[in-house]
Amino acid sequence: MEGVRRTRERRELPRRVLTTLLLITLGSVVFLRTTPAWADDGQGQRNSTSANATASGGIISVGATSDAWTPPAGSPWAQRSQGDPPGQPNPNQPYGCTYHLAPPSTEQLLGTGGQTPGQWVFPICAGPGVIDPMPPIWVTNAQAAAAQVNPAALAQQAVSQLPLGSPSIEMAPPATSEQLVNVSTWLWLNPAAWHQQTATAAAGPVSATATATPVEVVWSMGDGHKVTCAGPGTPYDSSNPNATTDCSYTWTQSSAGQPDGAYQVTATVYWLVAWTATGAPGGGNLGQVPGPAARVPVRVAESQAVNTAPGA
Repeated sequence: MEGVRRTRERRELPRRVLTTLLLITLGSVVFLRTTPAWADDGQGQRNSTSANATASGGIISVGATSDAWTPPAGSPWAQRSQGDPPGQPNPNQPYGCTYHLAPPSTEQLLGTGGQTPGQWVFPICAGPGVIDPMPPIWVTNAQAAAAQVNPAALAQQAVSQLPLGSPSIEMAPPATSEQLVNVSTWLWLNPAAWHQQTATAAAGPVSATATATPVEVVWSMGDGHKVTCAGPGTPYDSSNPNATTDCSYTWTQSSAGQPDGAYQVTATVYWLVAWTATGAPGGGNLGQVPGPAARVPVRVAESQAVNTAPGA
């Protein structure tokens, strides 16, 4: 009896634990209920909402974004991977299922679910028979497919993970003070943030690393004009009256007629991105990509001259 009770406790995962694991694995699913949805399929695959559903065979493949399981042909799991069946759909039958392997962290939390070696697989399905989320499946005896990872797809994934932060706009006079028409305003970014950024994406034995190098800043001055600077600019130093800069702008009109009486100044850093691959041939340049823009309102005023009579 003690062995039966322990087996039951392991198989019937608490609702909160199962929800947490599924959220970790799938990212956006929400646990709604634990009522049974599938009956025994007659092939040793117990299809219920408990975490002890098992399947045997199929192919494990490695992709650019996630590892997946392809069920054996003719199995109920393969049937559920097909699209919307013709006619009136079975209200208890999911369809359009894809099967995603749990990451190692989730495997450790769930533990083994049956015969080893094996893998936990999470279905994502459509149809009226779907429960949200679908119960995980313990898959054994699956064959590993030859890795067919596209390094270029991994490179794009790595680019999307590059930490290209929004720049910090600096000006002299400061953006919080009024600028003057026909008086040059210094523009610069924090030089400490002007350095390469890297990110790596991997799938199985293949990985791609993207490297982004800052090359220029495009300033949009809010009056229809732009300034392109080849570097972050030179910080203004009030103690050096002879200092010069190659990144500045001079407004010719005040911002009085603008919304809120200010020009919206934006700065966008452009990065030259290259990538390399390991585990498969690949690499090259991806050209320039813009980082997120920074924006600040700037008020520009006209300096008024007052003439007075001599001795007044």
